[in-house]
Amino acid sequence: MRYRILIVDDEKMIRMGIKNAMPWEQMQIAEVYTASSAKEAATLIREHQPQIMITDISMAEMSGLELVGQIREQDADMRVIVLTGYDRFEYARQALQLQVHDFLLKPIDEMELQKSILAQVDWLESRRIKEENSRTKSRAQGVRQQMEMEEFMRSLVLGREDCLERAGVFRKEYPFEDSQTMRIGILLPGVTGEEDLDSEGFRMQTVKHICIGMIDEQKRGITFVDEKMRITIAFFCDEGRKEEELAEQLLAILNDELETRARIIWGSVRKRIENLRISYNDAVFVLEHEREEFEKFCAVDWNRKGEDIFQDVFREFRNALVCNVGEKEKVGHIFERFCVAVESYNLSARYARSCCFELASSVYFARFSDTGNSAREKLSELMQAVSGVDRERACQVTAMFLENLFEGEDGEVHELIGKVKRRIHENLSDDLTVASLAEQYYVTPNYLSRLFKRVTGEGCNEYIVRKRIERAKSLLSTTTLKVGEISIMVGYHDMNYFSLAFKKHIGVSPVRYREQVQHREKS
Repeated sequence: MRYRILIVDDEKMIRMGIKNAMPWEQMQIAEVYTASSAKEAATLIREHQPQIMITDISMAEMSGLELVGQIREQDADMRVIVLTGYDRFEYARQALQLQVHDFLLKPIDEMELQKSILAQVDWLESRRIKEENSRTKSRAQGVRQQMEMEEFMRSLVLGREDCLERAGVFRKEYPFEDSQTMRIGILLPGVTGEEDLDSEGFRMQTVKHICIGMIDEQKRGITFVDEKMRITIAFFCDEGRKEEELAEQLLAILNDELETRARIIWGSVRKRIENLRISYNDAVFVLEHEREEFEKFCAVDWNRKGEDIFQDVFREFRNALVCNVGEKEKVGHIFERFCVAVESYNLSARYARSCCFELASSVYFARFSDTGNSAREKLSELMQAVSGVDRERACQVTAMFLENLFEGEDGEVHELIGKVKRRIHENLSDDLTVASLAEQYYVTPNYLSRLFKRVTGEGCNEYIVRKRIERAKSLLSTTTLKVGEISIMVGYHDMNYFSLAFKKHIGVSPVRYREQVQHREKS
């Protein structure tokens, strides 16, 4: 692994001298940043998160030790080397209290400084290997537990004998009351037109991975594959029926990432684990008989005529706006179509004003839920602006409101996506999902998924897979590591899933790719 280092000194000659003197590549240092003040250093630390810092003690605005003290409040693990021109015991004592890892006197001996930096790199490498080994062990245990849980869930929904005796394992892994209400949802990922079995297998594994990230890891339910190889989710329910809202978020992410129209077939709501098979049987019945009246996600008949159907049309526009609330251009386009529909149905001015305000409110609250950015005063202003106007003016005012909601967004969006991409690059071996990344940056998974695709042109999950495959190609070409070891190092728990992903993107299996590379090198 390559590390980042920050050099802080108010004397340009010293900081640039250090930067230019060290053989950084040989020391596993990929990026070297310099700062002339503690304030500048704080900004660079926030933006680039270096793992090592070299800082002078004596600086004008803030001393190096004060800077270290601030850093320790947020980052206890940064390796710190302190430089000083004064051989004072008090400095050394404070440095020890702040967990400074080395204390060097000026003028700096290059070999001594290099030795100190290498010691910090060695420590970071040792910690990384320990954490990786710990994650590998944890993953192996997690894969086994997931397989056991899936087998248990299949037995449960099929009503096999003795499965309830193993319910203790279930309750230990997913703590809940005996009277917990649950509901089965059978996921239909949609059709892609791909007939290749490997491609279809990879897609199903990807769908399952996204579901586990959204549902299982949030302790909102359990994802498993039933005996017909259908992805099935046992949702934990509450009085607010939040499972349907969660399912809509899941479907939105799947549709963004896979560009298919996924849907869920619902079973009935049941209390107690032993009754979950009833919910499953209900969902299977609906699926097998295509009972559209029971399907949650069905299409509205757009060919019906008359005022009586506008409520259906309105709901479609509202849902479309909310689902695309992270994409300014789509919101504008959808609202333009709504305005055309208002004219086509010849709505009264009062009814048009009501619809416009409800649409604007829905978009506002969806954005507030996604981003935490409040603009409640703008909503009040809109209410006053549409009061008493005709339908054309109501549409114009609402369009301006929606436009203003996105003001100043581009810079924040690109900064967020930049942080997410850095997080992905530096943690490919972790369990990276849209849901876990969104949680780290305090946005919703749907919002992150939409923004990522708008900014980068590809889905977040697709980007993670591509970067993992790129890393795997490098490891296969330049090391003798086993394919199973490489699979774990690039974040795949399941060797089969890794092989499918690799073949999907490269066209051959990992083993075959390595053979081809070795053959080219010999010829």
